[in-house]
Amino acid sequence: MKLFKSTFKILFDFFEILIICTAVFLIIYFFVGQLLEVTGDSMYPTFHDKEQIIAEKLSIKMKGVKRGEVLIFEHPSEKGRLLIKRLIGLPGETIKIQNGKVFIDNVELKEPYLSNVETEGQSFLEEGIEYEIPKDSYVMMGDNRPKSTDSREWGYVKKELIVGRGVVVYYPISRIRLIGDGLF
Repeated sequence: MKLFKSTFKILFDFFEILIICTAVFLIIYFFVGQLLEVTGDSMYPTFHDKEQIIAEKLSIKMKGVKRGEVLIFEHPSEKGRLLIKRLIGLPGETIKIQNGKVFIDNVELKEPYLSNVETEGQSFLEEGIEYEIPKDSYVMMGDNRPKSTDSREWGYVKKELIVGRGVVVYYPISRIRLIGDGLF
């Protein structure tokens, strides 16, 4: 009988710890951070296909976002599909793509995270036309502009679609690094 009580206590303790750990994981996953995998080459060379990242969700609700940050957001027209892109344009600014460059409020945007990449207009943000970014909306673009489907094609990203900001690449182990402000 003593062996049964001892075994029962060990099992009870084990399941109690398992339930607590699961609850903590779920709280962190849904409210603080989320594990994601980069798919495709739209953010190359900043991110490689199949890299694993952690997206932090909490600070998005408490403080604003800023240009150059890598953000995770829900696709504007495909509910549930998460994308990772860089924040280029803020609400109320004007944006224009011309001669391979991005201009914000008529000033050329310096993008040190790009490596000899030219930006071309697409079907939504066309070459040579100045657009005003609506209130509560953002312009997002991939770092590998020729291979990126982004705001140039499908339009602005509403504030409520932003899920979090990329903070850490944790896999593969050989490429572990912090992500911050567009400078790596």
